[in-house]
Amino acid sequence: MNLPLLQAWLPTPELGFLPATACFAWKEAKLELTVDLTDQDVITSATASNQRLWELGDVVELFVQRVGESAYREYQVTPNGFTLALSYPHSSGVAAVRSGARQIDEFFSDTAFMAQGKLTAKGWRAHFSIPLVGSLGDRIRVSCCRYDAGTERSPIISSTSHHPVRDFHRPQDWREMILMEE
Repeated sequence: MNLPLLQAWLPTPELGFLPATACFAWKEAKLELTVDLTDQDVITSATASNQRLWELGDVVELFVQRVGESAYREYQVTPNGFTLALSYPHSSGVAAVRSGARQIDEFFSDTAFMAQGKLTAKGWRAHFSIPLVGSLGDRIRVSCCRYDAGTERSPIISSTSHHPVRDFHRPQDWREMILMEE
């Protein structure tokens, strides 16, 4: 499934918006995501995994939830390959972090996954390989999101989901995917 990243919450993309395309696939009990990102200023100040990567520069985020469940996972990767995995029992976990009632590290996940970032001629590429046991026909929700950082501007964000508001943590807006081998 190939999807463009967009800013559905806006009538037209904001100034400086650059295209990206996400390609989702499920094979050998793994969710595979490759994202090609046009980027004129690839930056990150991330120096290790498990940092607040979305605050440190360019990052791609992958959200995954099984249809019918309230829990979901979030995976992140930077252009220089640092990662973060989070596991939320429900979207109320994010609300608690945003309000200051809970700390983000309470949601760190030790789920083993592979992610890498790599510079390209037009920007960078992110790739994720996430263990996802399932059966043919199982349904999941997925969303790929981007923080496109700039040296002299706030990050420009985009998503494969049709969010009516500027908030990635809305599983009801994520794309439904039916697991099928390629």
